[in-house]
Amino acid sequence: LDLGTGSGIQALHAAQHATRVTATDLNPRALHITALTLALSGAPAADLREGSLFEPVADDGTYDLIVSNPPFVISPGARLTYRDGGMGGDDLCRTLVQEAGDRLNDGGYAQFLANWQHVEGEEWQDRLRSWVPRGCDAWIVQREVQDVTQYAELWLRDAGDHRSDPVEYQARYDAWLDEFEARKVKSVGFGWITLRKSAAAQPSVVVEEWPHPVEQPLGDTVRAHFDRVDYLRAHDDAALLAGHFVLAGEVVQEQVGLPGAEDPEHVVLRQHRGMRRATKVDTVGAGFAGVCDGTLSAGRILDAIAQLVGEDPVLLRDRTPSQIRLLVEQGFLEPAR
Repeated sequence: LDLGTGSGIQALHAAQHATRVTATDLNPRALHITALTLALSGAPAADLREGSLFEPVADDGTYDLIVSNPPFVISPGARLTYRDGGMGGDDLCRTLVQEAGDRLNDGGYAQFLANWQHVEGEEWQDRLRSWVPRGCDAWIVQREVQDVTQYAELWLRDAGDHRSDPVEYQARYDAWLDEFEARKVKSVGFGWITLRKSAAAQPSVVVEEWPHPVEQPLGDTVRAHFDRVDYLRAHDDAALLAGHFVLAGEVVQEQVGLPGAEDPEHVVLRQHRGMRRATKVDTVGAGFAGVCDGTLSAGRILDAIAQLVGEDPVLLRDRTPSQIRLLVEQGFLEPAR
């Protein structure tokens, strides 16, 4: 299901791996363009529905995949259909996320691009956590933040308003800032939201900021994230210590310190694939990751490290599972198969 299909680019991508594609849009012209996009590309025709959000599929069943690049711009009014959702603030994106849960099959995914408000006196992460529907795991990544003046200028320029009459431009600019002030909005975040229908008793909701370059496309990385969520949810600390792990591909170690120093000030593990994360580790964490080849259990590796560094193995086993859990969660370590 592609909501707000526009030119049909998401429907075209979905047609490459889905057995059936439904695409909706409020604008009938957009649906004609989508039909043309699919026909020119030699893709199967989609079921095209006119209407807003989930209204055109209200009487349908559920879906394995829901995608949307919606009109997420937070603006005063709904002057331009392609970008302005017509709801106050970030309500369109919130509504899209909250209603998606009931439309997903078990194990199904929903992926959206979105904008969200950073409101005075409120943590933006808490705002987004409140959007996640019951029964769904979520991974929300904030890629960029703009203050309200930058945001207004960006979208006025995008619409070509900077070339209009200066008095008219100023009026639109002031209206935008007045709207933000009334809502106590300090800035606006942009990023992606992924839901997975899991029906887990304790859903995993990860909300993070990652403005750095990533490897595209990220489909395999997204799926691997939720696979790791399942693994960690099913393994307590004792099970982690009994588990076998391997270092993920293209992870390198960087040591930072003064030239000639015997020991580094800190050690960094860095990925060159997927999210391209970097994380600081202590010498035990670096040594542990370095010898993970799936042969020995995590507990046996820690016992060997304890002997090398002269530390009590029981204490090391007690304090290290949290670090192992983090390295698995972020994709530096993978469960051995």
